Amino acid sequence: MMRRRGLSGLVLGLMGWVMLGAGSWTVAYAQNEGGADVQAFPLGSDTNPADTRPLTEFVQKLKSFSANFVQQQVNARGLKQAPSYGHFVLSRPGRFFWVYEKPYVQKLIANDGTLWVYDPDLAQVTRSSLTKDRGAPIAIFLGTKPLDSVFTISAQGKNDGLSWFGLVDRAGQSDFSQLQVGMDDQGIKAMVFTDKLGNRTTVQFSDRKVNQPVDQKLFAFTPPPGVDVVENR
Repeated sequence: MMRRRGLSGLVLGLMGWVMLGAGSWTVAYAQNEGGADVQAFPLGSDTNPADTRPLTEFVQKLKSFSANFVQQQVNARGLKQAPSYGHFVLSRPGRFFWVYEKPYVQKLIANDGTLWVYDPDLAQVTRSSLTKDRGAPIAIFLGTKPLDSVFTISAQGKNDGLSWFGLVDRAGQSDFSQLQVGMDDQGIKAMVFTDKLGNRTTVQFSDRKVNQPVDQKLFAFTPPPGVDVVENR
């Protein structure tokens, strides 16, 4: 079960709001839309201040968002895990379909205030309330409140072609001490989550589609016959 938490922990932590190694300059790699490797460096808090409106206005106008992703985790001791790959589709408010495809298959589906986590190889489904999972990568997009009413936002300047923004949960209830978001002219490209133990996770997106029609059937889930359903209370 530990490896499942490693895969879905970011999303579960992001649900209420979307973990890499020691040191402040962690490198993550992903493929961009053209297929070439790109390099993203999360910035520190001492970078030059700038306008936060590109992020807040993007989220304000966001209706749907889909992309492929690569997720890289490094713990506080600098030990790097193998990257995870997958795809997600989000529809505001409150719906998303997040699927890990490699190295393990796992599906996370949110709809009508319920989160389903399905592990096909374990033949197990976990059902929980979204309100109990404060802190998912993608969950910061799910709500309807203005982003700056939920987070303290700071602009952290540009690095490696991306404009970076830092977010800190105003209520102090998230599992993450900070979230960093990297944007280009197409919108959000990368997210870096730092937990309270100093672990970091970087998620980078490719093949992004913003405010395009979404198949709402993706967000309907019925546990397959024969699987165990676990209630997360």
